Amino acid sequence: MSEYGVKPTGLNIKRLDKIVDELHDDLSEGWDVNTRLNPKSFLNVQLTAFADKIAELWEFGEQIYHSMYPFSAEDASLDNAVQYGGIAREDAQPTLYPIHAECIDGTPIPKNSLIKTSTNPAIQFGAWADTTVSRNSFNAVKIRIAVMQPSALYTVVLNATQFNYQSKAGDTEADILAGIMDAITAPDFAVALIGNMLHVISTDAQKSNQLILSGNLTTESVTGIVIYASEVNGEVIFPDGTITEIVTNVPGLLSVVNRTPYITGRLLQTDVELRKSYTDKIFARSSRMLESIKSALLLNVQGIISVAAYQNDTNIVDSAGRWPHCVEVVIEGGDNFSIARQIFDKKADGIQTFGGTEVVIPGDEGEPITIRFNRPEHVYVWFRLILMLNPREVLPPNYIEAIQAIIIAAMSTVEPGAAIIPPRLIEGKIYGGVPGIADIETTTFYTTNPNESPGAYAPGAIPITPRQRAVTDKVRIEVLIHGA
Repeated sequence: MSEYGVKPTGLNIKRLDKIVDELHDDLSEGWDVNTRLNPKSFLNVQLTAFADKIAELWEFGEQIYHSMYPFSAEDASLDNAVQYGGIAREDAQPTLYPIHAECIDGTPIPKNSLIKTSTNPAIQFGAWADTTVSRNSFNAVKIRIAVMQPSALYTVVLNATQFNYQSKAGDTEADILAGIMDAITAPDFAVALIGNMLHVISTDAQKSNQLILSGNLTTESVTGIVIYASEVNGEVIFPDGTITEIVTNVPGLLSVVNRTPYITGRLLQTDVELRKSYTDKIFARSSRMLESIKSALLLNVQGIISVAAYQNDTNIVDSAGRWPHCVEVVIEGGDNFSIARQIFDKKADGIQTFGGTEVVIPGDEGEPITIRFNRPEHVYVWFRLILMLNPREVLPPNYIEAIQAIIIAAMSTVEPGAAIIPPRLIEGKIYGGVPGIADIETTTFYTTNPNESPGAYAPGAIPITPRQRAVTDKVRIEVLIHGA
């Protein structure tokens, strides 16, 4: 049996030199003449040319073989290979910002209407979809009196909870509004009387609420949450309160501001990223609940940075504080409602969800369902690397930037609960990516306080709890040369 072709150990192709040797062997045996005697002979040149074309066919077959598998295919072939698992490369996505848009009640915000940052240079954002800002979906509202009526009932209904004030003879506008303010005792709202208007503001800046008013009350303005997308794809980051300028004149739109976390965008998924996500997403068809939940989140929620899932299938509270028969998802990135919907769709009936973030979504019959999950606590890690140089290789001039980039890329793949072990996580990658290094001594400092300065560095692994995730950045990575 030939040693070449598809073997139990994989593909073994026939190289050019072997093909030339075999052609010479066959012709020498058939003609009873040593065809190798004159390397410059017409026959030798002709055999080499033919062998080269045969070698190209072997190489073409090798390319076909490797293009069939996700961990060896590239580019379009990789796209085709992952389709067998029901997976596709993630397209480039813009960063989405939930914008608090103050409008006249009932104002339609057309798709692609523009706002921009107050920074220089300014970055523009377009409305993600047609959206109507109204009292049926508000985050804040300014209420005023439409009609002054003595001995009349003034009613405000917030999320199906009714609050009333019965006016008295001689009441002024301020008296009536103050009476309504005192009547509203809902813990989910902050209420303030400013001038001749009653301000009702949701204590959850990301939540939309429903308002009903009696006919003798009306709205001065309504603030709703409108999703705007960055004009460029990828992660576009701005602090709260910097997206405030209106570009497209939309009648009824009074002001805009960003007050809540954004949903991160991304560039077109690279081959390396696609191969990594393939192993996670392939569990979309799994019958195991945790893998199905994790895969559904990665597939269907934009902006996921990391996700881990845990289960307590016992009848008692476990050592991590999880309730009996519950799942806990620790997830970074993505918007709360989309995350809750995917968890609800994939968790088994009768299984509770555990976590500090609570989202109410409609169930199959429209009933309110509370889904819980956790956002990871960040553990901020400082790295100090002392390099011992290899005298037989040249250290590149940009070695610090290269090492920082390697560490940041490695840390970006770390999921919640994963311990940081520097020799395993980063040192091997540094040896392979930066020449001129003979040895690396790595020490770290870590804290959960983002404002804390680094203290004493120490060697060894960094323990991370299931509800934590280790992060770093360039300013927390120090690279030194031994003896310098």
